[in-house]
Amino acid sequence: MFRLMEVLLYTPDMSRMRAFYERAVGLKHDAADDRWTSYPTRGALLALRPVTDGRPPYAEITFTTEDLDDGVRVLRERGARLTGQIQVRGWGRLARFLDPEGNPLAIAQPTQPVPTGDGLRLGSAVIHTRDLAAAKSFYHHVLGLKIAIDSPWWVELDAGRASLALRPRAAAPAGGDARSPSFGFRVRGLMDWAEKARERGLHFATAPRDEDWGVFADANDPDGNEVRFYEPAEEPALEEELAEEFEDEAVPHQTAIRKPLKKASRAASLVAIKPAYHSQAKPRRKRPSATTQDVAKARGSGPARTRAKPKRTADEKRAKAKPAIGRQGKAERRVTERKRTAAAKASKTRPIKRKAAPRAKGGRKR
Repeated sequence: MFRLMEVLLYTPDMSRMRAFYERAVGLKHDAADDRWTSYPTRGALLALRPVTDGRPPYAEITFTTEDLDDGVRVLRERGARLTGQIQVRGWGRLARFLDPEGNPLAIAQPTQPVPTGDGLRLGSAVIHTRDLAAAKSFYHHVLGLKIAIDSPWWVELDAGRASLALRPRAAAPAGGDARSPSFGFRVRGLMDWAEKARERGLHFATAPRDEDWGVFADANDPDGNEVRFYEPAEEPALEEELAEEFEDEAVPHQTAIRKPLKKASRAASLVAIKPAYHSQAKPRRKRPSATTQDVAKARGSGPARTRAKPKRTADEKRAKAKPAIGRQGKAERRVTERKRTAAAKASKTRPIKRKAAPRAKGGRKR
């Protein structure tokens, strides 16, 4: 129903703002005087207007509609706060209203097509909000904008050639004015464009950075409005998506009853696989038997997570004594080894037995 048409900046210094957007950024104006300057882009229109009542600089976002009377009626029925009556201008009609946080908005019905440029593209307008949920509800349900991206820190709504984005006020950069809406230009070849913009005198608050969604760089105009220059990441080509490995770990719904005789042939019979909806039940506690008796004597402190004083012999958490399996055999082997060692030590202290020499009769040796 509504489409983003224009970002209007009210400024106390028209000459400085014109020098910034024309010389540093490189925009070309289609109308320029002391009371109005507009820059057509391939997206929304950027315009400058002087502040006449002494107010600080601020920004106003204008949406276009084919039927202004019907749009005003819908906004009133949905609870929007309209300010003033419908104004008639030379280029069309205009009605102003406010969002829940007091940001100035407008809807217009131009009598002529909105001019478009061939340079940069004003692709997005960003509103910094205190209550992201309330702002999303207003722009989605009251203005009827469709939500394209919905996250806790960034909500993007489709508004025609340019998109409208919402983000929490705490997420605004330190150098920008978080109270006023900001906007961004979509640039092709941002790295090369940023080098040329530096030569023209554009000072970036943040150097061009490469994120998952693309490359971006931030700057501030003389009034402190945040201006973002971004280049979205290119989507992968169809050939690259088809070349990626396909991994599917899902359980098939059908499988063959018998294997086919030939590898090239297909299975003739199929059976459906019933999914396992129910998980394995937890084991129930064992029911004590009829021979369960009370334990009168207190047990010693057992291992961890056991009861030192069980009340019954069937207590599952009592400290259970392990049988002495193999202790008797070990003791017997130790005794046998000691006996063998003692016998060996005793044999070393005995005199060596020698064979006696034969003696002749009469007591003489031969």
